[in-house]
Amino acid sequence: FLGRNRFAVLDRHKREIVVKNLNNETTKRVSAPVPNVDCLYDGGASGRIILRADDRAVLFEVQSRRVIGELTAPKIKNVVWSPDGSKVALLCKYGVVIANRQLEQLCSISDTVRIKSGAWDVSPTGGTNSNLFVYTTLHHVKYCLPTGDTGTIRTLDNPIYVTRVVKDSLFCLDREARSRVISIDTTEARFKLALANKKYGQVMHMVKHSRLCGRAIVAYLQSKGFPEVALHFVRDPQTRFRLALACGNIEAAMESAFSLEQQQGADGKSRDVWGELGSEALRQGNHQVVEMSYQRKKDFDRLSFLYMLTGDNEKLRKMLKISNMRNDIMGRYHNALLLGDAAERVAVLEASGNLPLAYISANLHGLDEVAERIKVAIETQEGSVEGLMEKVPVGTKKGGRLLQPPTPIVRASNWPTLEIKKTTLEDLSAADAGDEYEEEAPPAAATDTGATAGAAAWDDDFGMEDAGAGIGGDDDFDLGDDDMGWGDDLDGLGDIGGDDIAPDQ
Repeated sequence: FLGRNRFAVLDRHKREIVVKNLNNETTKRVSAPVPNVDCLYDGGASGRIILRADDRAVLFEVQSRRVIGELTAPKIKNVVWSPDGSKVALLCKYGVVIANRQLEQLCSISDTVRIKSGAWDVSPTGGTNSNLFVYTTLHHVKYCLPTGDTGTIRTLDNPIYVTRVVKDSLFCLDREARSRVISIDTTEARFKLALANKKYGQVMHMVKHSRLCGRAIVAYLQSKGFPEVALHFVRDPQTRFRLALACGNIEAAMESAFSLEQQQGADGKSRDVWGELGSEALRQGNHQVVEMSYQRKKDFDRLSFLYMLTGDNEKLRKMLKISNMRNDIMGRYHNALLLGDAAERVAVLEASGNLPLAYISANLHGLDEVAERIKVAIETQEGSVEGLMEKVPVGTKKGGRLLQPPTPIVRASNWPTLEIKKTTLEDLSAADAGDEYEEEAPPAAATDTGATAGAAAWDDDFGMEDAGAGIGGDDDFDLGDDDMGWGDDLDGLGDIGGDDIAPDQ
């Protein structure tokens, strides 16, 4: 029908469009705008028709005889317009093409089996009206959104032919032409549609009250840039850890890291987790979390460098003591360099057998008594110190300079952290005011977790009792005492790198 009292038929022999009135009298003949036209369908508006020609669909206006739109759609079987006339679904033999009222393609999906039928959702509420297209194949009921998202709703025992879809009810005919009503669950489709339409209040309502789950939903949310929403679905610590890192939520990542450490123990896998957490915290500038991650990973070199950057010379000296107790010569020398401790550097060189270097270093730094003692040791080994100092040019441009660590400018408990931009989902004040769903604020992601995380999980002196309760307590540092009473707190650190480490260490 082109209007209230006229309709169009296709004369296949002459390839003409014949317009007739209700008395079946021909009022007009219009030549087809393209060759090989073999079928025509409703155009969605008065005076318009859709013509099928080979693998094309052409939107044609009969009165003005002009082509409004054209797209490629192979083997079209049927055309289904949405209730509001804003979209059209072209059902092909092995796919569905969705276009707007001007026949401009919005999305195209393909299937491996034949498409049987399809219908638009006409639900008055929920936001799916004219936006959710449900179609059937031989054994499945599937959905398609104008955004291109698709999925399977349910399986079928026998083929059906859809006539109408209202929310979770599908009206159809079976092959015996009997009318049936089948229950379907379109929660996943409504969730994706709400996310695409930025109805964040509805999204968070469905997150809290629907039974959405599965790796597919998690992967979909990650691909769309909403990993913080996927955190609501996931309980596996490994997956939660990855999602928390993706959205920059340090607190959630730290919670998952502790869970993984409990499950896996202090082996290589859990250390990798702490390393990744430390990298993300370092990117955000939260050096307190970085410090704890390096402690858990037992990454002494990076830990020492971190203390040098943050100006924590007290802990740096304790790292020097730890290196001494671990018999780590290079660690001792690095910590002595970072502290600017010339006497300790001379002692390390002497202990490692580099007596000439120790003698030169002692002389340059004015440690005369130590230099004299090292000189005696060299001569006892039938060596000589003559000419050693001549090899070191002092006072020239090529000469040595006094090496001292930089003076830290900021000595605060934590640096200003990088601002992690919140998504609109985390700020539900941007949700639609007219949304029928009750909006509940989700847990806010950590934008400045430095002070809170630091106060809750550990103190400034490596006291890890709160954060690591029940998680390898023997491996934790306790550098809170200034004396040399290290005792049990370093039992798990003294043999790091040895081949005879007991499993519980």
